[in-house]
Amino acid sequence: MLLNLQNQSEVPLYLQIYKQLKDAIQNGKLTTGQKLMSKRQMAKLNGVSQNTVLNAYDQLLTEGYILAIERSGYFVADVKYLFQSEPTEDSLNITKDCSLPIIQTSYRYNFTESIPDQSLYPFKSFKKIYQDLLNTHTEDLLFQTHPQGLFELRYTLQKYLNNSRGIPCQANQIILGPSSQYLIQLVTQLLPAIKHIGTESPGYLGASQLLKGLGYTIHPIPLDELGLKPEALLTSPAQLLYLTPNHQFPTGNIMPLERRRAILEWAFQSENHYIIEDDYDSEFKYSGIPIPPLKQLDKQNKVIYMGSFSRIISPGTRISYMVLPPNLLTLYRSILSNLTSSLNTLNQWAIYKFMASGQFDSHLNRSRSFYKRKREKLIKSILVNDSNADILGEEAGLYILLIPSKPYHEKQFKQLCQLEGIKITMLSDYMLDQQYPQGKALFLSFSSIPETEIDKAIRLLYQLMQQSFQ
Repeated sequence: MLLNLQNQSEVPLYLQIYKQLKDAIQNGKLTTGQKLMSKRQMAKLNGVSQNTVLNAYDQLLTEGYILAIERSGYFVADVKYLFQSEPTEDSLNITKDCSLPIIQTSYRYNFTESIPDQSLYPFKSFKKIYQDLLNTHTEDLLFQTHPQGLFELRYTLQKYLNNSRGIPCQANQIILGPSSQYLIQLVTQLLPAIKHIGTESPGYLGASQLLKGLGYTIHPIPLDELGLKPEALLTSPAQLLYLTPNHQFPTGNIMPLERRRAILEWAFQSENHYIIEDDYDSEFKYSGIPIPPLKQLDKQNKVIYMGSFSRIISPGTRISYMVLPPNLLTLYRSILSNLTSSLNTLNQWAIYKFMASGQFDSHLNRSRSFYKRKREKLIKSILVNDSNADILGEEAGLYILLIPSKPYHEKQFKQLCQLEGIKITMLSDYMLDQQYPQGKALFLSFSSIPETEIDKAIRLLYQLMQQSFQ
């Protein structure tokens, strides 16, 4: 068999022979049972030494591609089990054949995700932090942290929650995890007697779908302009309540004090009643003082407080946290004591250094100013296109609700947006089974839309509304 050998190549000749013979076996040019040339014949035909051919044959023998039969020579082995055939066109088109949905991951404008603006990410700060950690903390980075998370980070987070959020807690009450959904699952393991869970409607579907998938009965609790209705909660069989009182998702309503007390009274009525308070983006309030959490009013340890670094720093940070009441902390340590940390050690150290150095506070202040400017530009752009539009939930957070004054056809409008590469949702998309007065309001997250694109994006939305009604 004449081979194509390159004498000037950096790849040794025996490896070239090995590779070409292996490829010939895999693609069927050399078939099972076929006899190979002897070492002497192969060497003479290709102008190499017999030792070179012997080394190539030995490697093929080792990997099982050929067999050596004494006094007979070398033969191609049955190697079907050694490799997979190349994918056929049919197998490559399995998504189309199975009619699976094609998920678009890149959009011209994505108004549905309240993720941080990429221009805000403190690349220089974290680059230096990571370099310093790798240079000076090498041993600390090699091991898992405590199951609840790195103590230094939990201690720094405790001080932040005490001072900035008014939450009395200790570092040992804080549990770190990769997401709020992961932490919600931990809570359900601590409360095995609970079967019925109340969620806001409209509300965060990620939580309700997760809990439903875990086998819980979900009870959608309707809202009014002040937030979740206490009378509806009192008549429901819910034992655990998932709540976003500080900036209700997705309406943007801020729950007033009287309503908060009424909902806490529900929790105080039974030892089996608890509230998960998801304080997902209340750091972004654009006037007055930050919104105090429900946990601040909790005198009977009924509120499980949750927060995250996803909207402050980036979703890729993958660090969320919760504050467990003392009685649930005892349960956590008895039931889940064998858990290992779910977080990357290096990332935990990096966030700790970022907070302890004061850079976190500076970044948060800079972010507030940045998003306030973007929000004002968004509102101004809306009013230029629609002076009679209603804008809701603009006091805080990274999104608003827009109720256009101009008529449009909802279904056609969504289809036109999809054709233009715009991802958009309406308040009705977050309903579970109740209705809400502003169901046709548009949910507009502005955090990740470039500031220079806001005017263009809003103008395009109104053009598509007009087209949908024609």
